Amino acid sequence: MPAEYKGHLRMAFLFFAYCSMLIRNSLLVLALWLSCTANGQTAQQWAQTVHWDGVTHWSRYINMLPAKMGPNALPIPYLTNGSVDNDDWVSGSLQLHSRPGEKAQSIVLNGNISLVKDLIAFNLSYIPAEFYTMSDSLKRERHVYYEFWNDKKARGDLLMNVNIKLLKKWEKNIQLALRIGYRYPSSNGFASSRFTDNMGYWFDVSAGKPLGHSGFKWIGMLGFYCWQIDRNDLRQDDAFLFGTGLEYRKNNWKWETSFSGYLGYLEKEGDKPMVFRSSLEKKFSKNAGLLKFQQGTHDYKYTTVEAGYRRYF
Repeated sequence: MPAEYKGHLRMAFLFFAYCSMLIRNSLLVLALWLSCTANGQTAQQWAQTVHWDGVTHWSRYINMLPAKMGPNALPIPYLTNGSVDNDDWVSGSLQLHSRPGEKAQSIVLNGNISLVKDLIAFNLSYIPAEFYTMSDSLKRERHVYYEFWNDKKARGDLLMNVNIKLLKKWEKNIQLALRIGYRYPSSNGFASSRFTDNMGYWFDVSAGKPLGHSGFKWIGMLGFYCWQIDRNDLRQDDAFLFGTGLEYRKNNWKWETSFSGYLGYLEKEGDKPMVFRSSLEKKFSKNAGLLKFQQGTHDYKYTTVEAGYRRYF
């Protein structure tokens, strides 16, 4: 082979080797860049965002107030109607939550057991999975810990209620019931500001006043709500619980609309969530379809649509 061809082949081989090395190094740099940017936040950036003192545990910087957590972290208890549910049932539903900078989908399981007819009932509520996305600005606002910056799934706390009928002799004029509720800390996602993983409790008295024979009933609720928080200056937060609305029942249809919320004493820190709610249920023998809408206001910015199924026993 002529020497000039050998020279050309050598140059081509060197050029190919150089290009291969350049491409390999470029891909390596790109992979490193993507791994850094995918995290979204470094330890130093988190420390600057929360003004870390270099000693305090990161959990103390998570703000455990309604306006700074996920939609089901510190939920407003549903309005009850002054009576005790005598049916045994289980239900499953899907909630779709949205607000500026955030979207979430929650799987919700509920159940009710009548322990003593017309006197005591017990119910449970649990969210086994919540899928969510949050904007970077909202994560920084909520002080999401940098190691959990990219998390997109969480598990909720278990909520338990005991409902007790009060003063049955007044029932012709007004229906009254006591509810005692407890939040059992069983969640994760605290570092992402999704759930509290902390205890809480509430108790309230609900009232119901039938409006003649129209099928409508006025319903109202007053009570007390308390939950544990993790701050240097406070160990718990207390709130006044309230609600009022209308209920309609006829021909296996149930419709309810209400306004409720609670007023915590940390007035300027996002401690007064309130919601408008409307729900519709149609019963078919031992089955029922559920449709609910919820619009938050004040310190609760979520719009929620929920659809589900209930099975009676």
